[in-house]
Amino acid sequence: MRVLICAGRHYADAKMSRQVLDAYHRLRPVQVLIHGGSQFLGSDIEDWARETGVDVVRYPPNWQRHGKQAERHRNQFMLTDSRPDVVIALPGGDDTSQLIIQARTCGIHVLTVDS
Repeated sequence: MRVLICAGRHYADAKMSRQVLDAYHRLRPVQVLIHGGSQFLGSDIEDWARETGVDVVRYPPNWQRHGKQAERHRNQFMLTDSRPDVVIALPGGDDTSQLIIQARTCGIHVLTVDS
């Protein structure tokens, strides 16, 4: 299972992200964990993946090339390039909402997690 996990730029609840990943992994084993390189959550997500034996694909935003639109561009590219089976969306803002809409439009199952 290829899982893309996303959250708002400042979301930092590592405990919640681990609980969600653990629960999902028990139901459907995760083989690849995809994320956007969040400065607050990225390392915790990657630690979970390493501890669980899951491969990681990271898509950091390209601020130099895209400026303020970097996260939006990254999200679109991450979604189409990584081909996730499911998107797990933790709390976020407009960019996270846009990613959820794009994923659903592509027919990708989305699980949303409230804080």
